[in-house]
Amino acid sequence: MPGGAGWGNQPLYGIPRFPVAMPVIRFNATDLERLIGKQVPDRKQLAADIPMIGADVESAEGDEWAVEFFPDRPDLFTVEGIARALRSYYGIEPGLKQYKLAPATDVLHVDPSVTPVRPFIAAAIVENVEITERRLQAIIDLQEDLHWGLGARRRRVAIGIHDASQLVGPYKYAAVDPKSVAFVPLQSEEKMTMEEVLVKHPKGKDYAHLVKDLPKYPLITDSKDQVLSFPPIINGRLTTVTTGTKKLFLDVTGTQQWAVHKALNMLVTAFLEDGATVRPVKLTGALETLTPDLTPDRRTLTAEAVNKLLGTRFTPDEVAHHLQRMGYGATVQGDHLEVLVPPYRVDVMHEVDLIEDVAIGHGIPKFEPDLPHAVTYGKQLPYSIVADRVRQAMIGYGFLEVVSLSLSNDRDQFEKMGAEPGWAVRVQNPVGEDHTQLRTSLLPSLLNVLRKNAHRDLPQQVFEVGVATVEGPNGQPVAEKHVAGALISAKAGFSDVKGLLLGLARDMGWTVTVEAAQHPAYTPGRCAALFVGPEKVGHFGEVHPQVLQNFGLGYPTVAFELKLLVPPPPLP
Repeated sequence: MPGGAGWGNQPLYGIPRFPVAMPVIRFNATDLERLIGKQVPDRKQLAADIPMIGADVESAEGDEWAVEFFPDRPDLFTVEGIARALRSYYGIEPGLKQYKLAPATDVLHVDPSVTPVRPFIAAAIVENVEITERRLQAIIDLQEDLHWGLGARRRRVAIGIHDASQLVGPYKYAAVDPKSVAFVPLQSEEKMTMEEVLVKHPKGKDYAHLVKDLPKYPLITDSKDQVLSFPPIINGRLTTVTTGTKKLFLDVTGTQQWAVHKALNMLVTAFLEDGATVRPVKLTGALETLTPDLTPDRRTLTAEAVNKLLGTRFTPDEVAHHLQRMGYGATVQGDHLEVLVPPYRVDVMHEVDLIEDVAIGHGIPKFEPDLPHAVTYGKQLPYSIVADRVRQAMIGYGFLEVVSLSLSNDRDQFEKMGAEPGWAVRVQNPVGEDHTQLRTSLLPSLLNVLRKNAHRDLPQQVFEVGVATVEGPNGQPVAEKHVAGALISAKAGFSDVKGLLLGLARDMGWTVTVEAAQHPAYTPGRCAALFVGPEKVGHFGEVHPQVLQNFGLGYPTVAFELKLLVPPPPLP
């Protein structure tokens, strides 16, 4: 099955809480009942209880169930993980689940050459596995779900699951010349070099961006130089997992150590829940450790903090009971609780996360609704007031409002606008070359909108009210509220945009003056600056022909960009 990895920076344990879709986990209800044990409730009650641990049941008819889980709980992405959580929730096996690992027998040497390429790896041997068609599909689904969420589309974490029957340890993880090693990748009949995989194999094409700029590519081999995996791209065909597989080699590589180890913990505990034997692998060389490490994280919590946030009156013993119901180890130690966080949990970053689980362990339906104790009234922020006025005015002038991304790049912000690269807030690890910095101007975004609508009839008039991040005092970034507009037509000229801005100033109650100015984005002699009192608030004019060519625009265009004054001057 494919190896994989990836996601942005996250120095703390836990998945960044980005707005992402919830993964749908499909499993067999009979398997769930078997894993929970003899005290399992009837299926109707089971379907009603699953949402109480953080899910939404999509379908629970017959044997094939589908459940949508929150993306911050990848430990629930398998039927084994769901059963483990429900056993704690039902009080069948409350508290921290202890897992026993078999003695380590294999070694994986981590060559220092991977340090600048893909520095972290963890591995394990799984024996006595029973791979049915259903189990095989579940393994593939878990792997891809972890790639998508915790792995950030293989950038942060890549997982390889291998049939170990033909492998001979010790193993090696090293970075090699892309042309020096050839192997038959998974789902292929052709032997390819690593370089060729990126241009010929579907998975290579999909994930080439993760390694193509590296001088060497990561590779996992055994003592016979057989290729297990080219992470984060693809596994070798030699180790394809089938229904006859009895022994697995698991590898997890990545760019962040915490994520690599947590991903392996989730994999091995899922196999352990189903009765398999797991043997750690000893890492040597650039990394000296034994993986997996199922040592729980230790946290402290007070009943006072719980009650303050939840509005409850739980005793320390009650808090411990609720945490044990959620699979934690929890003991009362004087005025606080010692909490052991399961090694497969990646979502516990702060005591608030523990308190959330106290609430779930208590039972969300048991909380009584309560009216607010203080009556407050909301009102618009000053910026919202002035922004709404500007929107109403621009729409009245026949402009169409657009909303674009606040992330941009040097090419659009400076190069295409005829300016030298300047100050900007840069993204440390950008996903792609189009989103490398916070925009300093809204105008390039509008010109891109016009370019994408070049096939539409003219004239076109668009505007945007948004944030531009500019250089403030002492070089510190300042988020300014701007309005920008652009008009493209066969006869667009300076007088059009000047008249528009004077009308906008009248509608906003601004007393303005106009002065000739120079700006690289505008045609010389066809550019001006706008002042409100002594303050320069923006610029406008005819867009320079070279800038039009840079953005692929074939007709005259006029544009403006102003800083919104907050609070606005009073209307006359």
